Amino acid sequence: MTASARLSEFVVKTALHDCPRSGLAQVRRAALDTLGVMLAGAREPAARIVREVARAEGGTPVCTVVGTRLRTAPTWAALANGVAGHAHDFDDTSFALMGHPSVPLLATALACAEAEMADGRVVALAYVVGFEVSAALGAALNPGHYQRGWHATSTLGTLGCAAAAARALSLDLAQTRHALGLAASLASGLKENFGSMTKPYHAGHAARNGVLAAALAREGFTASDSALDGRQGYVAAFGEAASLGAALDGLGQRWHLVETGVAVKPYPSCALTHSPIDALIDLRRRHALRPEQIAAIEVGVNRVTPGVLIHPAPATALERKFSMQFCAAAAVVDGRVDFASFEDGDVRDPAIRALMPKVTMVGDDTLSERLEEHAWSRVTVRLTDGRVLTAPPRGATGHPDRPLSAETLREKFLACASTAIPRDEAAAIAEQLDHLEEIPDIRALTSRLVGDVE
Repeated sequence: MTASARLSEFVVKTALHDCPRSGLAQVRRAALDTLGVMLAGAREPAARIVREVARAEGGTPVCTVVGTRLRTAPTWAALANGVAGHAHDFDDTSFALMGHPSVPLLATALACAEAEMADGRVVALAYVVGFEVSAALGAALNPGHYQRGWHATSTLGTLGCAAAAARALSLDLAQTRHALGLAASLASGLKENFGSMTKPYHAGHAARNGVLAAALAREGFTASDSALDGRQGYVAAFGEAASLGAALDGLGQRWHLVETGVAVKPYPSCALTHSPIDALIDLRRRHALRPEQIAAIEVGVNRVTPGVLIHPAPATALERKFSMQFCAAAAVVDGRVDFASFEDGDVRDPAIRALMPKVTMVGDDTLSERLEEHAWSRVTVRLTDGRVLTAPPRGATGHPDRPLSAETLREKFLACASTAIPRDEAAAIAEQLDHLEEIPDIRALTSRLVGDVE
């Protein structure tokens, strides 16, 4: 049986009750976080540009573009909502695919469910199967795939989104195989674009192409059954001596959504900056640390991090999200990293500018040996008076081992959502999402996501 056939069996035959309750709780948390960051991202330039093109080319207005009054075709809604959700880089991550799972998957599931007038169970199940397909591919291909320059949010996410769309559109086994095969040819996304608008585009790209692949397959479009594991297929092209066999063996028995989970972000920057941000804010508080006291900041990192945080001297707000130098300096100077940290095009605070050159990343073999804890870091601060302050290796706040509390997550959602819709409406959405699977018509949710963003 080909990989496409095995994945299709899982996608078509999995029922919501097959997923453990703890996994479904993760889905509800992911939905709350994701809709919040979509609403917050609706005002960002990348999201606005996509909407302008969607207005001109968007087709039948059946799906909501979150945070706006625009309605458009499912593929355009998936693209627009995916870009908005990833625009701040405030959306969740998972080591299961070394990327951002929830924005692409929920942009896909909401577009399909709204177009089909489906219920909340359809959205939840689409998310589950899409997550597990992405994670299985990640288990086969990573970390080599990611280190070679591929942005897994898009390359693995496109297959996950095709699986989610196939389930949401009720495709049969053959149609699902064709959707996955087509998605294999649509998958792309390069890490060299980190720090530009194209990075958030990747999330929308995965969602759009997942919806497109499933929609075409439903109408009879075909792809090779060996598109995933053939000699010139997806795994051979994207992987290095990778094999899908073992990664697919546990589908439906072990659940990546439960075993690996998702990390919800407390800061709107790359996840690999979060552990150092936590550590430096803590050192600042405990030692009344001032930037002028600091001679050097060394951040011990694993082998993946330098290829992600590629902007030591960032020139734009988007580049600052992928700059260890900026994020570390902002944590010390301001004692926080939030939306305001990324408002201006350049770094205007002279204290942050002066501290940035003192921040260096240092390879740490012990962190590379435990790559599954990929967001961990080791921070050393050398002071001008000769003292050395250290923070031991630890995961960031929001990591599955240190999850945000339900109340903190809700406050994050309300803060994000209220940038586009009234806070009381946001609170009502939060209540709905506590019972996602019980929503009888997903339009009862999407109608509340209409905002005043142009």
